[in-house]
Amino acid sequence: MSRIVLVLIAAVVILAPTAASPSPGGSRTIEPQLAFTRAGGIWTIGADGRRARALLRDAYAPSWSPDGTKLAFVSRRSGDEEVYLARADGTGVRRLTKLPGPDLSPAWSSDGRRLAWSRSGEIWTMSASGTGKERLVRKVAIWHEHHSPTWHGAALVYSSTRVSAFNTELFRAPAKRLTFTRGSDAVLGDDSMPDFSANGRRIVFTSNRDQQGEIYVMNADGSGQKRLTRRAGDDWAPRFSPDGQRIAFTQLPGTIWTMNANGTGLQRLTAGTDADWRP
Repeated sequence: MSRIVLVLIAAVVILAPTAASPSPGGSRTIEPQLAFTRAGGIWTIGADGRRARALLRDAYAPSWSPDGTKLAFVSRRSGDEEVYLARADGTGVRRLTKLPGPDLSPAWSSDGRRLAWSRSGEIWTMSASGTGKERLVRKVAIWHEHHSPTWHGAALVYSSTRVSAFNTELFRAPAKRLTFTRGSDAVLGDDSMPDFSANGRRIVFTSNRDQQGEIYVMNADGSGQKRLTRRAGDDWAPRFSPDGQRIAFTQLPGTIWTMNANGTGLQRLTAGTDADWRP
């Protein structure tokens, strides 16, 4: 009898599903997930386009912490655009900024200890608790606008009009210029909305140098710029997946797509904007 029981136990172990089994380190397999903005709130969805659910009301511009346990975002719930922080399940919402003027585009440092964001057209940083606020990139001219920071290690890249009020380029803080573009019709083109790959070697960004918004990629030093999308309409706000294999982006006015990091394998995900991959 004991031999039969042992055989049955072995069969159960062999046939048991392993997709959610703990790894040797004790963690469980988690399917890729994104946060995005829809109908004035933040939602989450699987990378396969399934399991969409509402997470936060009156919120947009989600940004996952490097460990995937927290979500920074922007909200007008106080009457002004401010940066907030919540747990991954949408609970524990805390306001991090309380200064006059719009606070936008939160981005995490690689170690998850600090956040960079754009405040009134300047780049600021603060601790993840909201303390230790410091201005990193200031306006030298009234028409300067510095926005959309992305951070990897000691490198922080952002979009800026410091060269021309009519031309947005990418810079590495404090003011090292990475792009210089002219459109195909001989007018200046705008480069903006950068995002580092997880290893820090590549930057994906939006440019309208070819008369409409398209997704481009380049090396972290600005070299090797390459266009990835070639479709009608404007493509904006690209974000690398944690493994660097996929890119999510928004096709205006509001559809989220994903593609391989080389521009192939386009897939429509869902209606929405501001997609960010959960690490």
